[in-house]
Amino acid sequence: MKLVKHIQQGKLSYFTQSDDSISVSENQHYRWLAFDNVVQSMMLKRQPWQITFPHQISLLSPLLFFQPKNVVEFGLGGGNLARFLLHYLPNLTLHTIEYSQEVIECFEKYFNPQSVHVNLHHCSALDWLHYNKKIKADWFICDIYQKNQSINDSLILTKNIIKKVGENAVLSLNLPSPSSEEINYFLSELKILAPTKQLVYFHIPHFLNVIIHLLPCEMLIQSEESLIINTALPTRTFNRWRKYWRHGMQ
Repeated sequence: MKLVKHIQQGKLSYFTQSDDSISVSENQHYRWLAFDNVVQSMMLKRQPWQITFPHQISLLSPLLFFQPKNVVEFGLGGGNLARFLLHYLPNLTLHTIEYSQEVIECFEKYFNPQSVHVNLHHCSALDWLHYNKKIKADWFICDIYQKNQSINDSLILTKNIIKKVGENAVLSLNLPSPSSEEINYFLSELKILAPTKQLVYFHIPHFLNVIIHLLPCEMLIQSEESLIINTALPTRTFNRWRKYWRHGMQ
């Protein structure tokens, strides 16, 4: 059954009307989180670590090339990325920064059935970056939903994150719905801000998301045999994601 049909059959489990109306709904198979009636995260209840949306696969695709030990994630949502990462990398240290206390409470009550350990920080991304200068990570993931956020707002945040991205670290970004002009502007700025990184980006079919990765250049020149041996991904997942990666633009 297509996901849209599951959404149509969902029953409301939680609702709060704040700056963004936040709701949790579910049916027999799925549970999902929505902001302003737009579904942001969806969890398969019998296998909660599974990824359900294609832009999340693209956002996590650097796992094809390395096994991170320390990850900083900006934006919790329903915890899809956290559950997947900690399932396949159980020794991972994950710091997740989330501005909304309501979102954190929804995650803990509805979207963490296996009680995976996430270091949750209730603050804005910019505040966390300012007060946690000593934390070093090998992967930064920015997947923030903010109503009416402009491309310049996204660029300001990205500039501050890049200051913490070391030479061998990866930065992955989700831009929810940029126009063609905005994405061209954003990409051109990234090439100036991170000239030593390899930039790869994806337009997600049937979605408005654009996923951008900044990676160390040497990460992409590993042999296929080496990648297969060292990946934390299951063989079937690795092969499927590897085919998808080839559609990225540089």
